[in-house]
Amino acid sequence: MKRLLLVFSIIMSAAIILPESVDAQIFGGKNKRRKSSRKIGSFSGSKRLFNPEISYYSIGGGINALNYFGDIAPRPTTLSTDISFTRPGINLFVKQKFGDRYSWRANFMWGRLQASDTETIGVDNFTTENANRYLRNLGFRNDIFELSASAQIDLFKHGGRFSSRPPLNIYAFFGAGIIYHNPKGLVPDYMTTDAFLAPNPEDFTGGQTPRYFPLEQAGQWVSLRDLGTEGQFLDAETRSQYQDLYGKELPTPYSRLQIVIPVGIGARYKLTNNLDLSLEIGYRHTFTDYLDDVSGEYIDLSAFGDPNDPNVALAMAMSDMSNQFDATTFNENILPVLYTQRINTYNTALNPDFTWRRAAGYGKAGGIGNDDLRRNNRGNQNDNDIYISTNISITYILGGGLVRGAKFR
Repeated sequence: MKRLLLVFSIIMSAAIILPESVDAQIFGGKNKRRKSSRKIGSFSGSKRLFNPEISYYSIGGGINALNYFGDIAPRPTTLSTDISFTRPGINLFVKQKFGDRYSWRANFMWGRLQASDTETIGVDNFTTENANRYLRNLGFRNDIFELSASAQIDLFKHGGRFSSRPPLNIYAFFGAGIIYHNPKGLVPDYMTTDAFLAPNPEDFTGGQTPRYFPLEQAGQWVSLRDLGTEGQFLDAETRSQYQDLYGKELPTPYSRLQIVIPVGIGARYKLTNNLDLSLEIGYRHTFTDYLDDVSGEYIDLSAFGDPNDPNVALAMAMSDMSNQFDATTFNENILPVLYTQRINTYNTALNPDFTWRRAAGYGKAGGIGNDDLRRNNRGNQNDNDIYISTNISITYILGGGLVRGAKFR
């Protein structure tokens, strides 16, 4: 990621300090411009027409595609993503040019981030690493609403009216923005205390010790933040007990509003005097690791409370999805290639009446008897999530802003 930021910084710096000779060589040089301007200069007109501080406004919009880089990715590396989850979105903006190569822009963008462990990895080429990620079985979708302001620096100078702008220009941009996000997950049919799904789960939903708890929201996308899947909404007493039992502090709820830093490059092509076609790629640096609702360790499921409460059962199910596989898939395809090929039975002081079974390391806090971080990591809290936006847009130039036309006598 540092390399990516360095490349953007170099490009923007080059745009600022690029010698005018490059601009002149591409667009004909100052001498040609002077010759062509002599005829225009023969009448008595305002020199403000060619003021390098010329300003005009434009509006535009287009389509975008967002790509997510985070904890639910094909590989545990910063720049790993699955392009099959790319979804279209829209962007709208207003822009003002206020110098020979400078502009500012206010931009609104909507797009969707999405990922899934099972859809990304598949079952054909399991390794010890990706089998554990497949068994994690987490997934999300997140609609991103972004409002940002950014400065734009053109590679080639242009000090004349908008109609005489270069036919092609390259630019860099950087700024700041705010996003609203709300990651959602797809609800399974049951929350179960089993390590994998029984072929007849409906037979184990009643009695004094049910193993399966039907979920009312099955098949729906629900807000993961509201569930506190990593223990964000547990009460003070439970948090204190958790601290005493595991020596760990549970995370606090994350905000749906987050600051982002957009940085990127683009190219603009002149279609007509008033229309431009642009293509740009922008990196979004964020300050959250919860665009996917995944960051730290698994939580001890019994901390959520009694699964007979529908809200508790839902939180348990969405916190740990590693038991949502049938017996054949779990025992024959997944378990043999895990770090540890065993199933653990858990019962803790947080809720002595609750017992559950999982593949070793899943659905249980890291601690005594379960401290292998390779098996217990739900996510990687050392790296924040990021996303990249690719935009194709049309710009309509409204015309004069601070420019005054020539005065004829």
